[in-house]
Amino acid sequence: MEEILTPEMKAAVAALGELVKADARNIAIQRAIDEYEHSEDLNNLIAEYNTQQDLLADAYAKNEATEEFKAAIQMRIDALYDQITEHPVYTAYIEAKQAFDALTSEIYGELQFVITGHRPCSHDCSSCHSDCGHNH
Repeated sequence: MEEILTPEMKAAVAALGELVKADARNIAIQRAIDEYEHSEDLNNLIAEYNTQQDLLADAYAKNEATEEFKAAIQMRIDALYDQITEHPVYTAYIEAKQAFDALTSEIYGELQFVITGHRPCSHDCSSCHSDCGHNH
């Protein structure tokens, strides 16, 4: 297969990768992923949530369950959802992911600017101060 990146491009990407790897936001997301994957409590909640979702889908598909049964399953699903989304391991993961996503988005935006001379913006261009390249 033909190489697309030049050796100089690969070296620049590797250098940027090392900087990102050493960044506190990367370290935080890696730690959060590890805690998320190894949290027995959280993973048990997620497993039960998925099982209840499957049970509810089956109840609707077979059309044999009573409305009270379906409502009881839905209530359990809602309670599990709340427990999952409020779990400290889950919230730490979401916070770390948002911070890391912001970093990678900023990197992509800066790369786009360096290449094109235009800064990326939101759909309404309110964040770019008319420097996004769109016709205003």
